[in-house]
Amino acid sequence: MAASSLRFPLSPWIISNHTSNFHLSNPRIIPFWLIRCSSSSSSTVTESNPELSVQKWEPFRKKKVVMRVGYVGSNYRGLQMQREESSISTIEGELENAVFKAGGILESNFGNLHKIGWDRSSRTDKGVRQVDHGKIFQVHSLATMISLKMEIPVNAWNGDPNGIALANYVNFHLPKDIKVFSILPSQRSFDARRECDLRKYSYLLPAEIIGIKSDSSASEIDHHIAEFNDILNTFEDIIDYENLMTSNKGLQKGEHPFHNYTIRSKYRKQFPAKESPGNGQVSRKEKSSGEASASESEGSDGEENSGINGMISSDYDERKNQKSSESTSFVEHPVGSSNNHGKGLMEQRPKLLVRAGWLHEPDESDRISASHFRKIMNCSCGKLEKYLGLDYVELSICGESFMLHQIRKMVGTAIAVKRELLPRDILTLSLAKFSRIVLPLAPSEVLILRGNSFSVRTKPGNVKRPEMLTLVGSKEILKSVDEFYTSVMLPQVSKFLDPSKSPWHDWLENLTQSSIPEAELDDVRTAWKLWKENFLSRTKVMSM
Repeated sequence: MAASSLRFPLSPWIISNHTSNFHLSNPRIIPFWLIRCSSSSSSTVTESNPELSVQKWEPFRKKKVVMRVGYVGSNYRGLQMQREESSISTIEGELENAVFKAGGILESNFGNLHKIGWDRSSRTDKGVRQVDHGKIFQVHSLATMISLKMEIPVNAWNGDPNGIALANYVNFHLPKDIKVFSILPSQRSFDARRECDLRKYSYLLPAEIIGIKSDSSASEIDHHIAEFNDILNTFEDIIDYENLMTSNKGLQKGEHPFHNYTIRSKYRKQFPAKESPGNGQVSRKEKSSGEASASESEGSDGEENSGINGMISSDYDERKNQKSSESTSFVEHPVGSSNNHGKGLMEQRPKLLVRAGWLHEPDESDRISASHFRKIMNCSCGKLEKYLGLDYVELSICGESFMLHQIRKMVGTAIAVKRELLPRDILTLSLAKFSRIVLPLAPSEVLILRGNSFSVRTKPGNVKRPEMLTLVGSKEILKSVDEFYTSVMLPQVSKFLDPSKSPWHDWLENLTQSSIPEAELDDVRTAWKLWKENFLSRTKVMSM
């Protein structure tokens, strides 16, 4: 079965008919500014880009532009440049250097991204130096958008409405595992991060992880995929009873508190105690402000600092660790990374490790705010695929925004449920606002940002900028994206599709050996049932 590189289009979640009809009938016909630049250079034509006879354009004026970038993150320490660690190789470091060499950044501005208004659609990997035992979580991308004020040549887009020629100039100076698909002019008001209203990730999962063997029959394969889809779909449609009281309509489908799927403290807003609505509820005022902040949160699931020495800790446990009289601790460690060497999923410490609990009383030090709520439009599993003899399935996770580790914890929990290592109701319990549950973290090596969409948030309605419609919908650009995925990304990512090798072998072993005590889960179930009964009683009285 052949592998398809773009199996999950963003539609129907985005609507775009903005596709260029421009095609070069003769590959030797090039934009006018390229010819002009060629006359002032003795550079030879490159084999990879035969239409380019130069490697640098002549700057004419500064203009804000937006680039669509793809990369394989395996050889880099994240996307975001670390100025204080100049020796660290990052995606943005390579991009800045390539744009400079192509003529897009003046020497006086080189080395200072602030001067050129550099911005990205995902605010990722802040403080990335101490993650995953010294190695950055690997996240790959086919749709990172970067805006900047670039020095452009005269008539830059004449004969090149999709910005392919400009992109190829930059690509000449980039390594093979990073590619600029397009560079287009943008309006000054464009904000790459704030205007990104939908992000779509893929997760490539070895088929054997969910029970599909090499000798499985067609009916067995269909059964496993259907069962796994049923588990994944839960993230879309669980009803959050807790928040129905704050709105007559309640939450939308797929909108839940994913506080157990991230590091809660990273997304908690600090409010004076008098502003607390009480009992952990999210007030309308707080939720309104939180919805805006959520859109500004990380668009990447795994490229940010996860704490000291790679340790991921629950805030519930951080609070308890500060109380010397307490004897319990919630501590979670990442598992599944290629260099993790089998470190425990939830490593035992001298204190008693609590993996599931319920907040019976309000606790201002462990509040759940609107920023912990995320909306999931789609969470599903595709058909069985094969690449170089390796069977795998591709998971599609589409949402407005994601918190640190959220996707990987969603996948890890779904796998544990499918393998019957966690009970099915763990999904419902983990999405209850007052539960505090430690969940497994799936490997990062097979996580890919597939696509995204953008809208102008400062204007009413679903207003789309023309340049962004082109970047996400142009057939010419998508063809280039498809080729990069097939020829560069998939061969690299496929190294992690063998379930008997790293990272899966150690991750599965740790997953099997780690479990949540049934007594702890029973306590959470009892508390959840009691809370829901009380809630339904109150709503019945209020409706009378």
